[in-house]
Amino acid sequence: MEKNKFSKYLLYAIGEIVLVVIGILIALSINSWNQDRIDKKSESQYLQDLKKEIQNNNSVLDYYIKERLPYKIEGLLTAKKYSEENIEIKDTIAFLNKVSKGGMITNGLGILSRNTFNELVSTGNFQIISTDSIKSKVKNYYWGLDADADNVNTYKSDITTFTSGLRPYNSSNPDYISKYDRQEMMIAFRSVEFRKIIDLELSYAYSLENKMDRIVEQGLEIIALIEAELN
Repeated sequence: MEKNKFSKYLLYAIGEIVLVVIGILIALSINSWNQDRIDKKSESQYLQDLKKEIQNNNSVLDYYIKERLPYKIEGLLTAKKYSEENIEIKDTIAFLNKVSKGGMITNGLGILSRNTFNELVSTGNFQIISTDSIKSKVKNYYWGLDADADNVNTYKSDITTFTSGLRPYNSSNPDYISKYDRQEMMIAFRSVEFRKIIDLELSYAYSLENKMDRIVEQGLEIIALIEAELN
């Protein structure tokens, strides 16, 4: 009787343990399922945010940088030719205003947004993006923007500071340059200092020109991958 009693208690205890283990496994399974659901929802939102951010960046590249960069390069080349050759300037104001455009877009791709990517990295949520091809291309895209920021520092020429020190700029009347400022600018633009500034700024402008189309193309590839993933 004692042995039978012990056997029953033992079976009961084993049964209780099995039930507890099963309960724990079910709870873990439910918790894992719930976490996967939350991660999937977060992933979907982050992918939408990345898509929107890259679309906005492409718009900025097209309408702010791509349209203005040719004027920047033209202004810099005009200044370089004037500083190196003895050319005659017939319309001084038109010439000076063209040269002044060489000071546009001095921050390069620094105006493009990185907010969503920075949040993904800083919060550790980058790992919830499940598709490796998207993760890889997103990293390369934003690393390209960071590399451009390094280029800005490398080629920083202070062209804006130089030209602003020769004339006051009034956005409501941008073409106005006083007679004295005109004379001072024409002299300063023949200086060795200005010639070095122009060469440095031209190096960066060409670098930016070469990168622009590649960055837009990378962005379009990421957008296509994200749309396929969301669908």
